[in-house]
Amino acid sequence: MSPLKILVVSPIPSHPAVQGNSVRIQAFGLELKRRGVRADFLYYGMEGLSKEQAEVMIGFWHRFFFVRSQPLARPTFAQSWGIDDWCADQLCDTVKDLVSVHQYDAVIVNYVWMSKVLAGFDGPLKLIDTHDLFGDRHLTAEEQSLEPRWFFTTIDQEHRGFERANVVIGIQQRESEQIQKRFSGPVVTVGHPVELGFLRRPHTEHPSFTFGYLGSGNPWNVRSVLAIDSALAQERVARWALAGTISRRRLTLQSHPFLLGVVEQVERFYDVVECVLNPMLGGTGLKIKTIEAIAFGKPVIGTRDAFEGLRTEHAFHQLDTIDDMIDAMKAYTASGALREELVLSSRALFVRYMAEVTRSYDDLVSLIRKHRQGSPPHQPPEPMPAQPSGRLLHRLQSTAHPAGTVS
Repeated sequence: MSPLKILVVSPIPSHPAVQGNSVRIQAFGLELKRRGVRADFLYYGMEGLSKEQAEVMIGFWHRFFFVRSQPLARPTFAQSWGIDDWCADQLCDTVKDLVSVHQYDAVIVNYVWMSKVLAGFDGPLKLIDTHDLFGDRHLTAEEQSLEPRWFFTTIDQEHRGFERANVVIGIQQRESEQIQKRFSGPVVTVGHPVELGFLRRPHTEHPSFTFGYLGSGNPWNVRSVLAIDSALAQERVARWALAGTISRRRLTLQSHPFLLGVVEQVERFYDVVECVLNPMLGGTGLKIKTIEAIAFGKPVIGTRDAFEGLRTEHAFHQLDTIDDMIDAMKAYTASGALREELVLSSRALFVRYMAEVTRSYDDLVSLIRKHRQGSPPHQPPEPMPAQPSGRLLHRLQSTAHPAGTVS
């Protein structure tokens, strides 16, 4: 049987993986490749593209395509974006042409607000990897006294986006259940796979910091870090370190953590930190930094929000408040037995979670394969299928690369 051919469409690059969404996309692609899928990647360059990025993504994906992003127009609505406001017609046309040229078995679109690209073709299985929920996301942010940023829309607009897909992918079970209430088709949960890291040999024998936090600079992370910083300024527990793109926010922190900055290799962070903190307050989606930490075998102290979507058992994975976080940190530093217990519990959680994720990717690829088998044999449609425009077809053919394609 010939390999499945899948096109992955994303407004976020897969490389470098310095924030949760890029980490998700890169890991998703790797899992498809491990199952024998020929995965092409179309990046709609909302975050720009350097020559180095292009070279890495050409080497990673079967084919790589690039469409320059267009400036955003005014929002469709006074209080939120319309579901298609960030998805350019140029991108939709390119996807339609690529489907015609390469005859994909499936097209997977990252984010519901890119779903417009699914409306331009028939044949391949159409999937949306949601990453998160965006319906009334601005209201959720305002409830938590945060300024709404990035994309947010209404529940009705998000529902409209879902209905363009044959299958919608939720990143964790609770969100999948919410999606199923407003989507008529099948919803599958596909979590986030992370390579097992706790069997590797660390670069250093002894961590430099008892506690550490690694995260991006999104508003929920900033709010959470400021909250635990304020508490740690009142009660010094132990030395802690801060790393990740949140460092670029130039926050004024009262507890004076050691600033590790943006780490090019996350292993460097986990080698110098003994216990990882995730004081997440609110937010949605799956907390990829939590999964990454337990994958490296680190004991993790976090709130319930930090472990959303995971089947936790230890009390330090189910904390309610920042004060609870501080108490847990004190207990951790005071008891060697508790430290060992938390290490074992965090590692057991990772093993259970990865077993679920592995099955979910197997099921996803099986779903796509069944769709291909259920499609009619290659019957020439009438009239002849639409061909890519001459200019685009020439560009796609002339830029072919042994490891991928850049357009």
